[in-house]
Amino acid sequence: MTTPKINVKQALAQKPKFTTIMFFIGGIVTLGYFLLGVMQFTDNGFVVQVSTPLAPRVSGVVKEVHIKNGQLVKAGDPLVTLDPTSYEQSLQAATAQYEQALLSLAVSKKKIEVSEHALQAAMASLDTLKTQYKAKDHPGVRPGVTQIDMSDLRNKIKAQTNQVESSKVQIEIDKLQAGMQEKQVQSLKAAMQTAETSLKHTTVTAPVDGTIENVFLGIGAHVSPASGMFTLINAGETYIQANYEETELAGVKAGDKVTIYPRIYLGHKSFKGVVVANPFGVSRQMNTPMSGAPYVATENKWLLLPQRLPVIIKIEETDKKYPLVNGMSTYVRLHN
Repeated sequence: MTTPKINVKQALAQKPKFTTIMFFIGGIVTLGYFLLGVMQFTDNGFVVQVSTPLAPRVSGVVKEVHIKNGQLVKAGDPLVTLDPTSYEQSLQAATAQYEQALLSLAVSKKKIEVSEHALQAAMASLDTLKTQYKAKDHPGVRPGVTQIDMSDLRNKIKAQTNQVESSKVQIEIDKLQAGMQEKQVQSLKAAMQTAETSLKHTTVTAPVDGTIENVFLGIGAHVSPASGMFTLINAGETYIQANYEETELAGVKAGDKVTIYPRIYLGHKSFKGVVVANPFGVSRQMNTPMSGAPYVATENKWLLLPQRLPVIIKIEETDKKYPLVNGMSTYVRLHN
């Protein structure tokens, strides 16, 4: 029996059967899953950049908006100006009160000086009276001095002594009042500085270098410290959060090398990275009400599927030609 010859050209010209195509696709999928498992690969990753939601330090009405979406800013650049009128008035009032307190304190100090001079004069007069009494009370002079004169001197000495003691008490009172006024001056100075700081904060400035996003702020809008105005994406380090199934994370540690493939640049650009945090679970444990016992929900009744855990990766070097934007999705391969 003669074996039939196979015409290669005719065989290649024939359309492949449906089953052949399905087997071929299945083989590719199986090979892909095998390779992905070996390479510790995930398609569940995204770009994370440090962001600062910006809110004003003081409440107010927007007077000027100096920035727009996507604008690069430097630390200290003005972003938004609030109407400063009320804060200027508060500063003027606080300054006037502070200056008035300074004048009152100066007056009190002058009163202390006057009281001290009065005390010195009273003490000098007291010394004079005592000297006179001592001279008239001398045994050689005493017989020629009437008792009325001696009694009068004693009364004057007593009265002058009281005057000296009264002056000393008055000085203590003046010093206490001056001390209270000094405290008031410090308090009013702090109030003035607070008003000055509040006025300064009517101009919102960039705390760090970065890019402005989510600016939808109109002139005349009322803003407060409790409400954010827009977001500043900080310049500097860029991170990737790669969510891996826990079964793929054995041995993964900080310092492991990583390759990142942003989907938007797939086939054109990849980035090198390094693991900066060991995998950890977020909100993994739940507690049963009342008893507080741990409760772990299963995805179905028969099988507990592997939990995905985040791995935090730092991009080693960015590229201005291929910017990475917060929230971009990525493929990530661990080199463990």
